[in-house]
Amino acid sequence: MNLIVIKLGGSLMRSKELSSWLESIESVSRNSNIVIVPGGGEFADSIRNLQKTYQFDDFAAHQMALLAMCQYGYLLASMNSNFKIIKDTGILRSHFGKQLPLLWLPLDLIEDHSEIPASWDFTSDSIALWLAIKLAAQRLVIVKSKKLDNNRNSIINHINNNDLDKGFQRLIDKYTGELLIYAKSQHTELH
Repeated sequence: MNLIVIKLGGSLMRSKELSSWLESIESVSRNSNIVIVPGGGEFADSIRNLQKTYQFDDFAAHQMALLAMCQYGYLLASMNSNFKIIKDTGILRSHFGKQLPLLWLPLDLIEDHSEIPASWDFTSDSIALWLAIKLAAQRLVIVKSKKLDNNRNSIINHINNNDLDKGFQRLIDKYTGELLIYAKSQHTELH
């Protein structure tokens, strides 16, 4: 079975398309190994605002943003009880082949500070890319609120427009799989 890492953007949190994405992901998991990486969404946005108010450093903000991803992950899991929550990157592979979507919560990245720099340059987009590289995923799907060009040559433009984080640029050359960036309305194109 091939492996697909799907970063499900936090911007979908209040969208009507979210439940359709969850259904599509579950359907595709019957024939592919799926690992979902949750975005940070409103939870991460609140951290950005708090950092401006309280002036805490990027290390604290990064740790809190990883927890924001976990919060959104728990929300997603509550919407689909067939998603299997995995909190340890090292055991993801042991759950492949079971025909159910894995929902990865990046708790081990809170303890291991060597893998991802503590900076707003590395948000859930680049963390999903990092995981796709680590797992040698055949496909990385990033779901955004709007349509973006899938061409790898457009990555710099997406970063300059703040559609993807800066960490993405630092990691993309290490990824050999297929990169697909879907808008929230494209849930039927997942296969």
